[in-house]
Amino acid sequence: MRHAVGLFAIPFALAATVFADPPKQPPQAAPPPAQKGALSERTALLDPIQVDSLTLTPIVATSPADGKDEGLLVLDEAMAAKQVKIQEIAEGNVNGLTFVNRANHPVFVMAGEVIIGGKQDRIIGRNTVIPANTTQEVPVFCVEHGRWDGKTKEFTTAKALAHGRLRGQASYAAQQDVWNEVSAKNKARKTETASGTYRQVAQQQSDGTLSSMETRVDAALAKLPPADRARMVGYAVALNGAVATVDLFGSPALFKKVETKLVRSYLTEAVDIAAHKDVKPPSASDVRSFMADADKAAEQRSYDTAAAATVVGSGAHASKAKVDYKRRNTGDAKPNAAAPAAPALYENYQAH
Repeated sequence: MRHAVGLFAIPFALAATVFADPPKQPPQAAPPPAQKGALSERTALLDPIQVDSLTLTPIVATSPADGKDEGLLVLDEAMAAKQVKIQEIAEGNVNGLTFVNRANHPVFVMAGEVIIGGKQDRIIGRNTVIPANTTQEVPVFCVEHGRWDGKTKEFTTAKALAHGRLRGQASYAAQQDVWNEVSAKNKARKTETASGTYRQVAQQQSDGTLSSMETRVDAALAKLPPADRARMVGYAVALNGAVATVDLFGSPALFKKVETKLVRSYLTEAVDIAAHKDVKPPSASDVRSFMADADKAAEQRSYDTAAAATVVGSGAHASKAKVDYKRRNTGDAKPNAAAPAAPALYENYQAH
């Protein structure tokens, strides 16, 4: 009997072990607030800012920048330092200009940056990087249909960025489409001139015309925690709740250099669009879907320099332009396949 009791006691002891309460796990820390609006492995959306028809949703980095844009200049600062000269090619080429970079650093330029002078005002035609100490032709689009003369062949920056639809035509369409959009915006803004230039619209970005919207947007941005402001790398932009533009930079440093031009271009787009009643900002899922539509499209090489390559692709509802430095064979070990891919220098998504 003693043996029988012993055998019965063994499974009983095992059962007690199996059905005992599991050890309590330490409480898990809640994810940072930015993670709730995750956009990718490296970025997240903050709370949206709603001003009339315009929704601006700041995008923040959730991992450290790789520093590849250190020393990179932007057009306005390079021109202010007289390190860049842009001029007509010989007797003139509507869709090409000579870009002279005398700086010891590369210069980043965005499609849609407005330059005035020469034989007719233009906008830069591609997002790209012009290498240090380099002279080359860059693609541009005319935004002054009725003029082909001038006392100088040189251009200055208007310190303005074209509104979203015009930037989209520059990146993804043709000259006639650019002219049509310039005409439509001039009509809406009541800035029509004999030469049909976009110059007056660009000037409104700094002359106080947009101050009512700009003041409210600036006030909302000023309320963001400094830690979030320091991590910002772009914006998702919606008009009456529909995603229209996403601008995404590889680092907070580069984004900060062009943020003012970006925000003013968004205001230029929205100022002529009447706000619908009870506008609802797009969700993180809406923004991801918008970007995914363009991301799944085949990429086509659009423009190259010795430093960088620009590619474009068009989905059913949105197009994408991406510029990044060209890869160089450094002999380094292969990157960790489990780590998220490094972000591009700059990506733009634009609704059709």
